[in-house]
Amino acid sequence: VTFTLRSQLCFLVTFLCLTGVHMTSGMTVNIPDKVYKIARGDNVVIPCTFTPSATLSSISWTTDPDVKDEPEINVVGYFTTGSKTKVYNKYKGRANIEVDLQKGTANLQLQSVTSADTRDYECKVQDPDDEEGRLSDKASLVVLVAPSQPICNVVGKAEYFQNIELTCRSEEGTPTPTYKWQSYNVNNVPRPLPLKASEQNGALSLVNISMDTSGYYICTSTNEIRSAKCNVTLRVDPPSLNMASTAGIIGGVVGVAVFVGIIICCCCYCRRRREKAEEYAMRYMRNTSRTARCGCPLSFIPLCSQDS
Repeated sequence: VTFTLRSQLCFLVTFLCLTGVHMTSGMTVNIPDKVYKIARGDNVVIPCTFTPSATLSSISWTTDPDVKDEPEINVVGYFTTGSKTKVYNKYKGRANIEVDLQKGTANLQLQSVTSADTRDYECKVQDPDDEEGRLSDKASLVVLVAPSQPICNVVGKAEYFQNIELTCRSEEGTPTPTYKWQSYNVNNVPRPLPLKASEQNGALSLVNISMDTSGYYICTSTNEIRSAKCNVTLRVDPPSLNMASTAGIIGGVVGVAVFVGIIICCCCYCRRRREKAEEYAMRYMRNTSRTARCGCPLSFIPLCSQDS
């Protein structure tokens, strides 16, 4: 009897398998992976499988709303009556659903994805006769954006003994890019970063810089997709005088020159006056001497001169 019961059970199981009768309790909808990553601008397919059923009425893909607590957004739907496919307004021209009822597949196709397509998507199956199965499943789509060309800048004065910062930043990038600096000497030979240099969020801090700090610095911005670079040519110069100091020095030099010129003019003027005074005194002495010799009044000096 035991052998007979066992044989009957085996026969029943074999029969059910051969006839395609499912022993599961209901519909099962499944998306293989929970996260799908794709580069911006590319096309993506999110697969969805379900248990084939003769009573299935429709399959649809929906996505999260732009604003929380608002109704979900319809992407595309498939209706078994008439085998009709409907692409909803927001996704017209770039969404489609590929359905195979016998194989139990309903794959979502999205073309030219953008950053706005980063959200959760849900595959739903409507089967009026199924009250026990799992009729939906969700997955997240993450649209990756390559780092944009980073912008490099020098913050601070590139002069001896100063502290400066080299900055590097990409305006775009999903996930957020990471940054790495490399240094080359003036002969374009790779070298380690200075001992006291530090990197943080794309900023390279250089302390107490000198002529040896001069060279080429390259920043690489990287995320999961690809990388981009920018470079800085750093020339460290001796300290320079600022405009105020330069103007002060020039003003001082001009002031000293004017002062010296005034002194020279005064000296020349005083010397000239002294020479004229001495000349006048000499003439007076000569005239007095002549007057004494000829006995003439001072007014007749020319006549006395003729007589003598």
